[in-house]
Amino acid sequence: MTIEFKKIPIGGTCFDIVLEKIRFFGEAKQVNKQLVQCNGRLQGVIPYHCDRCAELFDLKVDEKVEVFAHEGFYKDKEGEPLLNIVEFFDGYIDFTVLCESELEAFKSDYHYCGNCQNLEKDIL
Repeated sequence: MTIEFKKIPIGGTCFDIVLEKIRFFGEAKQVNKQLVQCNGRLQGVIPYHCDRCAELFDLKVDEKVEVFAHEGFYKDKEGEPLLNIVEFFDGYIDFTVLCESELEAFKSDYHYCGNCQNLEKDIL
């Protein structure tokens, strides 16, 4: 799903996409003519290998997402808080790319299957 940067209103517009078993939905609001703030959720399940035992299991995803889409290169300003920014270079925001990016960031954390979670509780 793609939307032109210039067609995102200041008041916001809703987006809702599904990639396999993951749903990414929320609202996109124009911050300025080159920057759009996307607030939403990632929900669903993905196949994932446990980071402890490598067993394949269904990992539940339910994450709040705040990501910014920028048209062209983004140059941060001195003293500005760090933002989660994805740059686009064709005048369009691709919500599929945003979803994939946020999903990869989620997967970069440690996730354990049910057996390994129980082992950790027993140790503590």
